[in-house]
Amino acid sequence: MWVQLGLVLLGLLCSRLLFYRLPLLKKPAAPPAGVRLSVIIPARNEQEALPLLLADLKNSTLAPLEIICVDDASTDGTVQAIRSAPGTTLVSAAQRPAGWLGKAWACKQGAQVATGDLLLFLDADVRLAPDALAALITAYAAEPGVLSVQPYHVTYRWYEPLSMLFTLVQVAANGVATAFATRHAGLFGPVILMPRTAYDAIGGHAAAKDSIVDDIALGQALRRKNIPYRLLLGGQQISFRMYGAGLRALLQGWTKNYATGALQTPPMVLVMTFLWVSGCTSAVVYLIAALLPQSGVPLPLAAALYLLWVAELFRLTTPLGKFRFVALPAYPVPLAVFLVVFFVSLQKKLTHGTVQWKGRRIALGGGKKGDGHAAD
Repeated sequence: MWVQLGLVLLGLLCSRLLFYRLPLLKKPAAPPAGVRLSVIIPARNEQEALPLLLADLKNSTLAPLEIICVDDASTDGTVQAIRSAPGTTLVSAAQRPAGWLGKAWACKQGAQVATGDLLLFLDADVRLAPDALAALITAYAAEPGVLSVQPYHVTYRWYEPLSMLFTLVQVAANGVATAFATRHAGLFGPVILMPRTAYDAIGGHAAAKDSIVDDIALGQALRRKNIPYRLLLGGQQISFRMYGAGLRALLQGWTKNYATGALQTPPMVLVMTFLWVSGCTSAVVYLIAALLPQSGVPLPLAAALYLLWVAELFRLTTPLGKFRFVALPAYPVPLAVFLVVFFVSLQKKLTHGTVQWKGRRIALGGGKKGDGHAAD
């Protein structure tokens, strides 16, 4: 069991390096003036989440120039929700050309009618504090360029904390909080603020037209054009609730995204993230071994290391999401879900398998199967 012990300790070291600093979006002193901001929201079957976001935008201390909602062939009350929101422009996405996936096509349709100098792409499940737009523009003004934010992850129902490990690995693998300089895998999809000039320079969402993880593809396109971008964490300003539709949606959503994104992670960060997950897992294995008769593993040491990992997960999750305290001492449950979903996602990616998402079959192996993916 010396290997497990070594992995537990090495994982804790990697945890400190991967999550060295957490760059949170800060509350601004005052809303900036003279901003021509176009908000673009791609939406497919978002009748419950979208009205909440539109209400947040209405209550914003910084009024955007326009709010554009792009309906991606919704089959619920999404269109009615858009029409009932004063000052919101409804765009019905045209039929996708061959080679385009859903979200990228919807975003392109919205960008085509936008008139602002800054384009803010928001997922429909994002929630904004009153000062959130002002905070984004303040951060942009301090360092002009593309800005992307990973929202604070809010959970409500019993199954939602199962996303805990996915959220942590997503932040770690994108290199947003590392103690060392590294390139990022890509943007964070839920919130992307991009100057029109940068958007046009990369060819807009055409750069991500056939990508399941459009945020990764956009980041790669920006790097090819030597356009810098910054990643921040939403903190108290920007949050979201993922997969509120049920456990199946959670499993399908993470399966859709995970292996594809992991394959774009910088090698050094990928290795450290693997060691981080291995250390987290080894603490569980080490504790189980200590409970077995005649294992030779000292139970006090194994319990102490397990509690050390619980404390470390508490440190990491506090600024990143609300995952309920019970999910921390019981973290082997979300850990097991993470491992199963990751390997299923990887298998589907390598074998060109598909997953169901919002009424569409999505190909995970490059778009050779299925009928494209929905606006998230």
